[in-house]
Amino acid sequence: MRAEERISKWIKRYEENGYISGSILIASNGNMLLNKGFGMANWEHSVLNKPATKFRIGSLTKAFTSMGIYQLHEEGKLNIDDCIEKHLPDFPHGDKITIYHCLTNTSGIPNYTGFPDFWSKTMRLPMTLNQLIDSFKHLELNFEPGSKLEYSNSGYALLTAILEKVSSMSFAEYIQAKICLPLGMKNTGCDNGTDIVPDLASGYSFWEKPIHAAYADLSFPLGAYGLYSTTEDLFLWDQALKSPQLLSKELMEKMFTPNFSSYASGWVVSEILGRKCMHHFGDISGFCSNFFRFVDEQVTIIFLSNMNVTPVTHLMQEMAKVIFDEEVSLPPSIQPINFTDTELIAGKYIVENDESKILDITLKNGEVYLTVAKMYGVLYKFKILPVNHNASKTTFLTEMVNEELVFYYSSSGEVDSVEYKDFIGDKYIGYKEL
Repeated sequence: MRAEERISKWIKRYEENGYISGSILIASNGNMLLNKGFGMANWEHSVLNKPATKFRIGSLTKAFTSMGIYQLHEEGKLNIDDCIEKHLPDFPHGDKITIYHCLTNTSGIPNYTGFPDFWSKTMRLPMTLNQLIDSFKHLELNFEPGSKLEYSNSGYALLTAILEKVSSMSFAEYIQAKICLPLGMKNTGCDNGTDIVPDLASGYSFWEKPIHAAYADLSFPLGAYGLYSTTEDLFLWDQALKSPQLLSKELMEKMFTPNFSSYASGWVVSEILGRKCMHHFGDISGFCSNFFRFVDEQVTIIFLSNMNVTPVTHLMQEMAKVIFDEEVSLPPSIQPINFTDTELIAGKYIVENDESKILDITLKNGEVYLTVAKMYGVLYKFKILPVNHNASKTTFLTEMVNEELVFYYSSSGEVDSVEYKDFIGDKYIGYKEL
């Protein structure tokens, strides 16, 4: 079976079950194997996702910021080994933090998106870039610059300020003029939250059904996580990174070389499925995305989603297995059966060996729901559908994500335990709270 047929079969089952939302592009040796949209770009107006749908790409932006900085280095307008005080003279510790430290997340500057009130308050408020930098500039460094790796959006805020100062252009203008225009990326830009962006998807979360994601003000993400794009534009970007079109071969190699651990400049370089892969994850207010570049195999997978419960990274690893003809299992088809003993299974289940992990099974209007914590510890609530039942157990599958719950009964007919298999395939045993 050819790669296109294998991926088509895999996609078909996930699409039938409603487990994919967004736009996916898969290419091998420069040829597209898949280029398709899934689910809704906008639930309010019943607009479908398409290959041309624009998505906020979150931290995939960092690779563009990095490219801009390296271009300015090549032009001699800055040096990546400059201390940042050369360009931002009033920044504390600027004499020992270099541009390269910021590029490779080794600056030691505390990450502003990790501050206690960021998710509940700060991300919703407008800020200038200078105000953002003022919010973290006087904090103590977490470690000596260059001594370890710690992801920091703060470093990329500084890179944005340096890029704007050195180029005498706004970040949005620079990305357009120096990257998007030369590559013909007509559907990529910096989202300021004010301008109307045609064909831009809305970002969603999930609680029993799709809901609006928490609002994020877009005045300050900029070079850290502020761009929007399409899978098709990002494929043009992918192809350009294989040539000296935007940057010399030598500087491209430097950009793709990790400093500490696996983080290079705006890219993670590590092994996925035993193969070298350049990749980066992004998420912002309902949008999540990932970008895999298996450079030796010439395979690219780009997945942009506007539903934040979509496990894009895991699904892309599964897609890669399909492309490389490795063993992969399809989710069972959702064919609900009639099951009326729902009161029996309702309740809170404490996971064995992890009392902080709780599976909360509740009933509403005759439907059964699972509430469970996902990424960042955020709770989500999914409908679960009965697909198999006998005297010893009942099996449920979840909506939206490929997960399974099997409730086991004792000889007296009470629920003895539940086995929860999450979307990664990890299994947990839970016991009902007394």
